[in-house]
Amino acid sequence: MTRRTGSPRRTLVVSILIPLLAFLSLGAWSLSSPVGASPDDDFHLASIWCGLGDRDGLCENRDDDAVERYVPTPVTTATCYAYNNGASADCWNGEAQGLSKVQRANVDRLYPPLFYGAMSVFASPNVAASVLVMKLVNSALVVGVLAGAFFALPRRLRPALLISVIVTAVPLGMFVYGSTNPSSWALLSAAVVWITLYGALQTDGRRRWILAGLAVLGTVLGAGARADSAVYAVFGVGMALVLGLRWKRPPLVPTVTAAVIVVLSVAFYLSAWQGSSIVGGIDSDRPPLSGSQHLSNLLSAPTLWAGAQGGWGLGWLDTPMPAVVMVLAGAVFWGAFFVGGGRASVRRGVAIALGVAAMWLVPVVLLGQSRMLVGELIQPRYLLPLMIVTIGVASARLDIARAWAGFRAWAVVAALALANVVALHTNIQRYTTGLDRFTADPGADAEWWWAWMPSPLFVWVGGGLAFAAVLALLALRLPAESAADETPIRVSAATDAESATTR
Repeated sequence: MTRRTGSPRRTLVVSILIPLLAFLSLGAWSLSSPVGASPDDDFHLASIWCGLGDRDGLCENRDDDAVERYVPTPVTTATCYAYNNGASADCWNGEAQGLSKVQRANVDRLYPPLFYGAMSVFASPNVAASVLVMKLVNSALVVGVLAGAFFALPRRLRPALLISVIVTAVPLGMFVYGSTNPSSWALLSAAVVWITLYGALQTDGRRRWILAGLAVLGTVLGAGARADSAVYAVFGVGMALVLGLRWKRPPLVPTVTAAVIVVLSVAFYLSAWQGSSIVGGIDSDRPPLSGSQHLSNLLSAPTLWAGAQGGWGLGWLDTPMPAVVMVLAGAVFWGAFFVGGGRASVRRGVAIALGVAAMWLVPVVLLGQSRMLVGELIQPRYLLPLMIVTIGVASARLDIARAWAGFRAWAVVAALALANVVALHTNIQRYTTGLDRFTADPGADAEWWWAWMPSPLFVWVGGGLAFAAVLALLALRLPAESAADETPIRVSAATDAESATTR
């Protein structure tokens, strides 16, 4: 028997309001940092300006060189404040004229070309305006794709999508989603691919086709941005098949979709020579690691997970987060893991174990091959896609909304809202004045800020309230969403959501 979930008008209003508030919260993070603030932006911005090939005034090959290009001078000087968190972003001159040479760009296909080509559409001689548009476009893309996946999924799988995104968002995810870094698309792909393919295995008819299309779209976005995201897309396929494939009579559309995802991932992976370092590490003159160093990497790898929750700095790793951010975000992440992982079936238990093993062993193996230790080479943002998939799989149980009802949900709302508002304040002040001072108003005596944009204080308060409102509305709405789809289904004693078919 289906229970009522509220008036259609109220449902429609909430369905529109949540994505809008989510965009505002990501938009606040987009505004919180200047041009060049995301990791390796000296490379990524130059690659964006050259993403559609040589163009007069944007990307010129004056010396007929295979790699070096000339791009607008403000692109080349945007990272002047990097590694000095006591200084503001005032050192950057966005009005500098002419073109300057860069020696790092993606003209030699280090990365897959899609992300840079897409962002290059918005490139212009006005570097600040172009970057701001790119950031907001990425924020809108993230919200739009996630909203599409949410409404396409069966209601009993929607909480798993939301939980996987929300509990991994603060602070690193919020910073990256609305940035000019290709990891933005990698995180989005990780959230979407596995669960939409799994949803396609659980449904039929038009919904199955829509979910299959979203899985392919997520793969193209991720694999077209980073080679490691192509690998993670294949990993997501494996997770979906472990959870939902009926081996005796596999459905045609999801099976073909899985094959298409693998083919696309391989194609994008081979299109970039970045992929060689993913398999064999990077070349190094260092001696091989000793047994004790391998053991140290194994025991220290979890610091990379904590890094995504505030244990490492944002930006160029030069914006440390107050301890309260890591404590609250970490507590929410692991709380969600243990709540979701309870009462796991054999299939879901295997999938959870694979996720944790990947989170742990991928950095250990790559660091060993590259002869490096934890803290070098591999950053938390490289592992955040695996964390998103793992927490989503752990949350893919039939009664997950009921498990979160009441105190747990509101504790998460309070913890993440506080962690987000603290992290956002810190990130804004890092660039307005530098972190050598603290003011309640992050824009007090600001040395840098965007022209024609709301004040830092308005962005901080508005972004914090928008994110808190998203969390509160979801906490109120998710139990009703789950209850609305409680139709009788056959579930064996050995399986839960992974064997349920929503018609």
